Amino acid sequence: MAARAQDHILEKSLWTDTTGSANFEQARSAHYTPYKGVLSQGFGRDVQWVRLTIDGVQAGVTDKLVLRIRPVFLDQITLFDPLELDQGSPARSAGDTELLVSAEFESLNHAFVIPAQSTPRHIWLRLATTSTQLMHVEVLTPREMLRQEHSLWLVYSALLALILSFLVWVFLAWLRDRDPVNGLFVLRQAVILIFTASYLGYHRILLADVMEPRAQDMFYSWMALLVTGSSFVFEYRFLREYHLPRWAHLLLTGLLMVSAALLVLMFLGYKLAALSGNMTLNGVGLIILMLVSVSLQPRQSDEVDAYSYFLPKQAVVGYYLTIVLVLAFSILPSLGVLQGNMLSIYGVLLYGLISGLFMTSLLVVRSRQLERIRVEVANSLFLSREQLALETRRRQDQSQLLNMLMHELKTPLAVIDLAIKDRAATDKAQNYVGRAIDNMKSILNRCVQTDQLVDRPFELQHQHFDLVKQVYKWLQDNPQAEGRMTLQVVAEAPVETDLQCVKIIFSNLIENALKYGDPQQAVLVSLEPQTHTDRRRGWCLQVRNALGVAGLPDPEMVFTKYYRSAAAQRQSGTGLGLFLSHKLAQQIGAELHYQPTDNHICFELWLPT
Repeated sequence: MAARAQDHILEKSLWTDTTGSANFEQARSAHYTPYKGVLSQGFGRDVQWVRLTIDGVQAGVTDKLVLRIRPVFLDQITLFDPLELDQGSPARSAGDTELLVSAEFESLNHAFVIPAQSTPRHIWLRLATTSTQLMHVEVLTPREMLRQEHSLWLVYSALLALILSFLVWVFLAWLRDRDPVNGLFVLRQAVILIFTASYLGYHRILLADVMEPRAQDMFYSWMALLVTGSSFVFEYRFLREYHLPRWAHLLLTGLLMVSAALLVLMFLGYKLAALSGNMTLNGVGLIILMLVSVSLQPRQSDEVDAYSYFLPKQAVVGYYLTIVLVLAFSILPSLGVLQGNMLSIYGVLLYGLISGLFMTSLLVVRSRQLERIRVEVANSLFLSREQLALETRRRQDQSQLLNMLMHELKTPLAVIDLAIKDRAATDKAQNYVGRAIDNMKSILNRCVQTDQLVDRPFELQHQHFDLVKQVYKWLQDNPQAEGRMTLQVVAEAPVETDLQCVKIIFSNLIENALKYGDPQQAVLVSLEPQTHTDRRRGWCLQVRNALGVAGLPDPEMVFTKYYRSAAAQRQSGTGLGLFLSHKLAQQIGAELHYQPTDNHICFELWLPT
């Protein structure tokens, strides 16, 4: 974890006290077996005695050496140094069940300060712990130890910062989408963060004035079990997003039940059994998770909602394969199956780092994909609602149209029927038939125009024409206007707009004036230049008629679709003429206004030049 320094240990050897009651003299005379690297004896109640052969130090270099022992979760390590024992000093102890002795050497790890001498000598360590008997020992000069500790502090701080950053990234994603998978990852990562800090020894410093050493040791043991339990809960919820075979469900449920049983054992006081079972569960559980990941299949379309997203199977399998390989170097030595090394000491930390980085990346990708899907679904839903609302309006319009057509065509058809039966008045009947047919044509033509020019998009045609000439032409084409029109127009009025739209608007205004105005009075049509309030130049075409029996229309409703005043119901009509005219005026950039007086109805169409 840091730059290597000179280790002053020449040889390490081991003797196992199966009774756990041997004293130093018995251990000193026992037969020791040399070993290299990290002590890896797994879980057990046996006491391990380690004999260290320490190299001599040149005179003047230093008179002290520092014995550093990792990891910090070891319960009790007792130092037997013959140099100190011969001077009457008692054996010294360290461990997570012992008080943190600041007089030795300030370190996150266990440390003893021992005297140095110029010739090699032996010292003994007695290890008694309920955790795994995994121990790495070094002997360094104080200068080397200080440099190593500074490097470790930096590395540890960076490691904790990275684990915290993974938590924060996914927590921010959870705040946005409230995804239960992200939420469980945040909880698991919080447990891993606390456990990692404890594994590194921070809890011994932070809780020194709050908890007794044995309470701190129990706290660490509970955190080890909670890391396993929370990890399996998260992994099960994560894998449940996919289609799992029945055997996979059973195995994952079994892992959760075993983890819960280990928590019960710890609560009942069976600490050694709970911790050893937890280590075994980690190894077996990771193999099961990897096998389950190989069998993953996305759920069928009828089993998922529109917001589902499945990470690629290769990425999921790669994640589990990676953490299995990482933890294998930690779990197997902790169980005493393989010889340990430095990776064994820090394998748990690498698991927190690598699994956190890998899973955070997967969850961030998953959250972004889910957000994209949500946006697409929301847009589709919005469009569907708009289409539904439009379709609803169209159906309502069609219903109103049918009702209107049935009502308005009933009278002309009755007239035609009566005229056909009344053979005696042939000329008069033909007149009635002609007018009835004209009324039906007008009604149908108005409906067709509304559907083509208002309810559906159409392309405007820009044409240059003289509005005055067109007004004369349109009036000549209307036989009903003969003898009833008074014109007050300019010599010429050039405009550029859609000629067909202007014709429809003007024809509707003239038709309304002739139909509903006083038949004894003329209809006034005037055309004059007029500047708009926004300073645009244009022409004001006005159609004015005296009040008839239909009276004044409601100013608030006059341009509404299918609106007809009660008095106007006596004559055939659709209620679409003014609605159509108003809509067409908007589409061509003109304005149609209703300007009534007490005795007259007046409509003004302003057209830009």
